[in-house]
Amino acid sequence: MKSMLHAAKKIWNRPCIAIDLGTANTRVFCSENGQIREKPSFIRHADENGVKAASDDYLSYLNSKLFLTPLRGGVIVDIKNAVKLLRPLLKETRKGLRHPISLASAPTDTSDRERELLARAVLDAGASYVAILPEVWSAAIGAGMDVDSPHAQVLIDIGEGVTDLAIIRDGRLIHASAVRTACGDLQKAVRSAIVSRHKVCIYPAEAERLTHAISSFNQGRTINPRWITVQGNDVFNGYETTIKINEEDIIRAMEPIINKIITMIEISLKKLSKPIYGEISKSGICLSGGGAFISGIDRLIALKTNLHVRTAPDAIHSVIKGHIETLNLLQGHKNWWQDIVWPRLSS
Repeated sequence: MKSMLHAAKKIWNRPCIAIDLGTANTRVFCSENGQIREKPSFIRHADENGVKAASDDYLSYLNSKLFLTPLRGGVIVDIKNAVKLLRPLLKETRKGLRHPISLASAPTDTSDRERELLARAVLDAGASYVAILPEVWSAAIGAGMDVDSPHAQVLIDIGEGVTDLAIIRDGRLIHASAVRTACGDLQKAVRSAIVSRHKVCIYPAEAERLTHAISSFNQGRTINPRWITVQGNDVFNGYETTIKINEEDIIRAMEPIINKIITMIEISLKKLSKPIYGEISKSGICLSGGGAFISGIDRLIALKTNLHVRTAPDAIHSVIKGHIETLNLLQGHKNWWQDIVWPRLSS
């Protein structure tokens, strides 16, 4: 009898899941099995089975031309394909008959409408309830920051589509700013510059590698810039080719994007009161998100702000790790998801 009751309880038990729906990658955690599922945030059109002989780089190039991306700038722009992206991931979390309760997140500058789209996509994908947190809040928890500290702390989350900054103190966000410019824009600027100058479309992995030339921003212009070898496809005949790129061209292409991100950070910090600024001068800045791994970005931000900058451990997974910690804290509290409200933030 006990085994039957236990089996029935498992069937009717409602799982809790956490979703990090990012512009580049989507991660889903299920509390029942403790696993994180991760996949790129696109709907593929290319059939990989039809091009088995192609190289991995060429497959990546083909798919960059033959997929739909339901997110842009960290928010949903195509709800139909966002649901198509999420549904199989949520289906994997269902062990019983009940639909899961979901904890999701969004950039701090999202509108009510954009958060409604996120909630609708998650519900249509198979969740029963959705609670939405600011991404930077979860990222701060996942980065190991003490969000209840009485001293102000800064977290900057640099993702694929948005750069989000938050000042956290006494268990709340006291200031937040965001700009929908991030890693994807850097890579796009690099690819566009190379297509324009060399008529070669470089592979996505190569574009990501070239953004690491950002480290040269700290050194100023050099008399003898490096030449970097990259691979791609000739835009006219489609053949794979190898070319050499002048590092100076890469820096020039990225400069407007970097300046936009740095300007947002500088303006945000200037808005702070002297006491708050004094506190963050001691704690410094913590970086999370995929952009935290761009070589030189920490030194550049430190140079522009005169603040100590550190990178969160496992920065790329800070948001989903923060979600997991939040779920662990809230599970067991009756109807906890109904008590989570979007905080009022200063502009």
